[in-house]
Amino acid sequence: MLRLVIADLRSTVSPLYPAPGYWARVIGKSLFAPAVHVVLVYRLSAALYKFLPTRPLAFLLRAMTTVWGGTEIHPATSIGPGLCLVHSHKVVIGPGVTIGANARIGHGVTIAGDTGPVGSRSRVGFPVIGDNVTIALDSIVLGPVTVGDGAFVAAQSMVLHDVPARSVVRGSPAKVVRMLDEPTVPDDSRTEA
Repeated sequence: MLRLVIADLRSTVSPLYPAPGYWARVIGKSLFAPAVHVVLVYRLSAALYKFLPTRPLAFLLRAMTTVWGGTEIHPATSIGPGLCLVHSHKVVIGPGVTIGANARIGHGVTIAGDTGPVGSRSRVGFPVIGDNVTIALDSIVLGPVTVGDGAFVAAQSMVLHDVPARSVVRGSPAKVVRMLDEPTVPDDSRTEA
């Protein structure tokens, strides 16, 4: 668990800072940032959730993060090291969700299973988020979908289908707008001849 906590703390600060400033920022955020507190309390609640006698304490800690940081992360959620909540308010991560390493999650994000029907097919299941994924503010990832490694979910997107690795998706429902491996081309349509 200590390895997870250290990775979570380090994920909140850019590694580009020189060593003394970097560690000062890591310590400062660990002391004063509610988003960091929420992640640390989640780690403790997830550890307590593994044992039936301590599960009530896990749910008590979850309730505390809801009040303190405005975030609800179910203790049964599986999250890899390096979780960074950009801001803690309005983040909801449901039970059964799996999130890989180095996830970056903006405020207002919901990641949860969906047991309701969509069209003629049932959407029972939970999201699986890969490593190094960024989910920007006010986005929703719902149901049995997989978000591939290195993907970027743009702000206010609703992910209802699988997202390929290293892609950028946006919209409601979210659609792939480009692959991150592609070079960006400037828009020449605004130039005059």
